[in-house]
Amino acid sequence: MPFLRQLINYLQTTLVPNRSFLKTRLVDVSLYFCGLAWISFWTTVIDSLFITKTVPLVIWLILHFIFIAIAILLFLLLMSYLNRWLIAWLLPRPWAYRQVFPYTVAANLWSFPVGVLCYQLGLKGLGVTIIFAGHFLYSLIPVFLARKQKKTAR
Repeated sequence: MPFLRQLINYLQTTLVPNRSFLKTRLVDVSLYFCGLAWISFWTTVIDSLFITKTVPLVIWLILHFIFIAIAILLFLLLMSYLNRWLIAWLLPRPWAYRQVFPYTVAANLWSFPVGVLCYQLGLKGLGVTIIFAGHFLYSLIPVFLARKQKKTAR
């Protein structure tokens, strides 16, 4: 049960991009892999409601989940490199890549499925905007808050 409490805390922490959101960069490996599974699961569920399937549902869900997980992992890797560059540029002490990737996963837990839902509902421009703008808002707001609070503390 401690893991379930950690997972729920992780999901609650990622709801609002604030200063405590920065702690998600130090989470256990299992939590950010659960975050990746969370994004993949909801994206698969949303897609399964809108895409016409010609193969049995269970097989389609498994294959689609695997494909979505790989595609989202590649997206998160690219966004992690971008985040690493932005964090190195904005903060005086840059983070190691092993800290940037969990942070990037946390930054996409809510915006990616919402963006996919908007995209599937026919609001393609809004969906893509939510995916990218949501990522940048969730990634950069906590960094700016940390930078601002450190400057005022001096």
